[in-house]
Amino acid sequence: MLDGISKKAADLDFAIQSLKEELQAVDDYNQRAEMSVDPELKEIMLHNRNEEMEHAAMIVEWIRRNQLEFGGEIEDYLFTQGKIIGVESQIMGRDSGAESQGTSKTSNSSLNIGSLK
Repeated sequence: MLDGISKKAADLDFAIQSLKEELQAVDDYNQRAEMSVDPELKEIMLHNRNEEMEHAAMIVEWIRRNQLEFGGEIEDYLFTQGKIIGVESQIMGRDSGAESQGTSKTSNSSLNIGSLK
């Protein structure tokens, strides 16, 4: 499956496959928690779901640090306010006002002047 690709590309594949598995586990535990009638079992399922969320977040952070293009996209969209589609318009310099109204970063990591891509 991974013949002929670089070690870096293989690592990215491992991360993406792992992220898919973690997100599937989040969904599975969430559904089981909702369906469970036993309160203690429900609590265990929710605990397990939350741990899978932690694992998924760790992988997203690894991807952000190790795949620069993906990292740039993550930095553009995470922790913004307002309409998500408005972020793209703002980045692409198509800020029409209405579409991106209220869109801003909540952190001080950006001057909110858009990307120079």
